[in-house]
Amino acid sequence: MKTLAFFLAFVLAGLAAGQEGSFDRSVTVSGPVSLDVKTDSGGIAITPGSSGSVHVHAVLKAEHGWLGGGDAAERIRQIESHPPIEQSGNQVRIGYVHDRELLRGISMRLEIQTPADTQVLARADSGGIRVAGVRGPVDCKTDSGGIRVQDVKAGVHAAADSGGIHMADIGGAVVARVDSGGVEATNVSGSIDAQTDSGSIRLSQTTPAPIRAKADSGGVTVRLAPKAGYDLNLETDSGRISVPEITVRSGFSSHHVQGKVGSGGPLVEIRAASGSVSVE
Repeated sequence: MKTLAFFLAFVLAGLAAGQEGSFDRSVTVSGPVSLDVKTDSGGIAITPGSSGSVHVHAVLKAEHGWLGGGDAAERIRQIESHPPIEQSGNQVRIGYVHDRELLRGISMRLEIQTPADTQVLARADSGGIRVAGVRGPVDCKTDSGGIRVQDVKAGVHAAADSGGIHMADIGGAVVARVDSGGVEATNVSGSIDAQTDSGSIRLSQTTPAPIRAKADSGGVTVRLAPKAGYDLNLETDSGRISVPEITVRSGFSSHHVQGKVGSGGPLVEIRAASGSVSVE
């Protein structure tokens, strides 16, 4: 019995290994890169690499194991032989498999190294997206999975149906939309527009610019740029409001505050349907 069990385990391991694969490709570029990346399942990671090339490493896996894979191993071999990478000058498209049947039941994780001077468009149906160290701008969306963006010199637009959004050290305007999950955007030097249906919001700014935050279920915390003036309009249906020393303009109550920080400046507009509001 032990010999039979060992034999079956060996066979099953071989079948599972046959339903995994990968490919590595590099394309040569010169100048700023426009990168367009898509995967149905598996996730995307984009980091800075050498200045003259875009390198792609993909990990392919059958999602349902050996029992439900069918011809997954053969389709993985086809993707390995013909990687979904297209190039037109400095415009590079990755992950656009023209025969959609090839990816049925297969996840494709894309790990990409690109020149720092790159703008990014990234889409994932299921899986997280991570972008770090590029000049930008960055536009990313995932239906199911988190988004992390760090050290981007231009603006960022991020949207997730289910999963949190985390950003840090952003050198332009930020727009974040989440149906289920929190938003965190710190050290932002442009305007901020953040909204979540379910989850908390935490923001901080290094240069004064308009801030708009709306949380249907969850609190909002905002750290303003140091020594800067702002106009405040803060409201919560259920929760408390905490603000720095301000000049009250037209109203101050436990659920609604309007006023100025310093001599005033960009508008900070915060609305929390269920949760507290804190401005620091």
